Amino acid sequence: MSRLASPLNFPEITPEGFPPLEIEPEFDPARHLALETPADILSLSDLGYDDEEIASCPSDFGVTSPFRLLSEEGATCMLEVCRLLEPHAKGNFRISRNVRGGVYQSKFLRELCLSPDVAAFVSEVTGAPMLPHPMPHQLGHINYNPLTVGENVDKWHTDTLRVDYVLFVTDPKTVDGGEFQFFRGTRQEMADLRARGESVPADRIVSPDLPSNGYAVLQQGNMVVHRAKGLNAPGERITMVSAYVPAEIGFPDFTRYDQLYLVDPKHACTAEYARQTAWMAGEMLRSQVEEPLYTEDREAYLARLRAARSVLDAAIGQIESADSAVEEHFGDG
Repeated sequence: MSRLASPLNFPEITPEGFPPLEIEPEFDPARHLALETPADILSLSDLGYDDEEIASCPSDFGVTSPFRLLSEEGATCMLEVCRLLEPHAKGNFRISRNVRGGVYQSKFLRELCLSPDVAAFVSEVTGAPMLPHPMPHQLGHINYNPLTVGENVDKWHTDTLRVDYVLFVTDPKTVDGGEFQFFRGTRQEMADLRARGESVPADRIVSPDLPSNGYAVLQQGNMVVHRAKGLNAPGERITMVSAYVPAEIGFPDFTRYDQLYLVDPKHACTAEYARQTAWMAGEMLRSQVEEPLYTEDREAYLARLRAARSVLDAAIGQIESADSAVEEHFGDG
């Protein structure tokens, strides 16, 4: 089945626990965006994935070199918003200080993450039509540096989503450390290294040179193993991560509800995941409503119905088994 989904509107109801910012900048894409095509792109093939692994992905896109996403004014406004949200920062098993769900609180952050201009840009770079992630907690995730010098911002990991960008909100040139890094290899290679108790070889760690704040790196986050290093001296390091899903409605979902259940408010993440699942299944069924096959081939109809049912069954299974979820990452070293 090949069909492009209609974007899911942002929820009209805000869950409890997300007070809105009273005063903040107003997002203006004409003034605040400065999208520049990245100079280089590593494919999944370049990282070592084979054809079978790539076939399960929306494209062979892997990770970009740094590119400008925000103008100087946009970067200034983004920093202001992140500082306003910082008092709401919490920690989890991977990250000591972050804000998730900030799009419920900040209109600026929400409109940036839902920007159709950025979505079109992401689609062009990845080579596949993309939509802003339907789950608000996967939009505008903000990471703040730990208060302990030397503690990594985030461990080696892959993401619980398909495509995302990592935007530097603070100027990386003004701090000692805090690099965003990715592993030039596959998830399985990283898992094998860890199983043998080995450190990641230095010559396989890539540290993109981000020139300033307002610059970002775009990646297929569930395939690219990456981390954020800690600061070597006191300073301020803030990044923002926002995610996208393939618009092709027949494409498999990669949401890991079990991992989100461990870090996000349970009333919010469960509602968001169920809502996303209903949207995906609904879009799949919409093809049957709007594009009837008019064929005697019953298997053709059954294929459409089974595809929608499989999405629901998978989500039901994840929600039912959430209490047995275990933390997943590749550690610090």
